[in-house]
Amino acid sequence: MKTNYLTQGMVKKNYRCSFLGHRFVETKKINIHFSEYECEICKSQATNDSRGHKITLTSKLKDINETLFYLNLKKQFITKFYFQKKEQ
Repeated sequence: MKTNYLTQGMVKKNYRCSFLGHRFVETKKINIHFSEYECEICKSQATNDSRGHKITLTSKLKDINETLFYLNLKKQFITKFYFQKKEQ
């Protein structure tokens, strides 16, 4: 599977980002492994791949992240309300 890393196929929208690098800010925490990021300067979006590197955020990856986010919410809800520790 070919991944599209930020340095390979990205069109440089701002010279500052091309010379000094992006200033990524975390916009959405998917789970403990994945997050979505956005550059403060050029507004390009990125996410983590399976190795932990930042890659450009495509519509397919956005759908995958959304599904992972809702699965994580469901897991947290089930563990919080159905598997509580019983006090004695």
